[in-house]
Amino acid sequence: MTPTEISIELLKAYYQSKNEEIPAQHSLILSEIFESSLPFLEKIKALDGAVVKLQIPDDIGELLFDLLLFHFFSEDSQRLDEHFFESKDWQKIEDTIIDRGTELMNILLYLQEGRDAGISVSLDDYIDEYLIGEDDFDADEHEVYEAIIKNRDEIVTGDLQTMVEIANCNLDSPLENQLLPILFFFETKAKLNVKQDLILKSGSDPSFQSAFLAALSSF
Repeated sequence: MTPTEISIELLKAYYQSKNEEIPAQHSLILSEIFESSLPFLEKIKALDGAVVKLQIPDDIGELLFDLLLFHFFSEDSQRLDEHFFESKDWQKIEDTIIDRGTELMNILLYLQEGRDAGISVSLDDYIDEYLIGEDDFDADEHEVYEAIIKNRDEIVTGDLQTMVEIANCNLDSPLENQLLPILFFFETKAKLNVKQDLILKSGSDPSFQSAFLAALSSF
């Protein structure tokens, strides 16, 4: 799916968690923003305005922001000058977005890289090879993913309920409510509807976590 289509699936999961249907205008407005030819900073402004207008919670809005940023890297940037990422315009964008978003964008970039290289993705590969190489094992990513690293054996051998317990015991970690959908996504045995049902039943923030998992699973 394209980032635009993933954004719609994300919102569908959010509204389903509330036993509601996604309003038709949401899909139309998001599609117009994602597919517009506006400069990226103006796209961000348009998305932020739409989040307020459509009364979408801020945390869901940050997931949408990540998808917009992923869209920029994967599609919009192909139309830019090859030196764009060394320019003042890119520096201005970086300064604007530095405190925005979630881990969703990092994982999507990893999945795209794996798809392009024909590599099978996994939680171990994501952490050990993509985020934390041997030369920079003390990087910021190590702290962000510490809850996974220290519980890796239990995560690998445990079931979905074990992952729920680990996630709910580490809500004070940097990943907070993102931990559970990340664990569920990289678990490959259970079906998506089973995972979503368990999130609704035992998740710490079911609406956000359902949306996060839907975005990853739609890639």
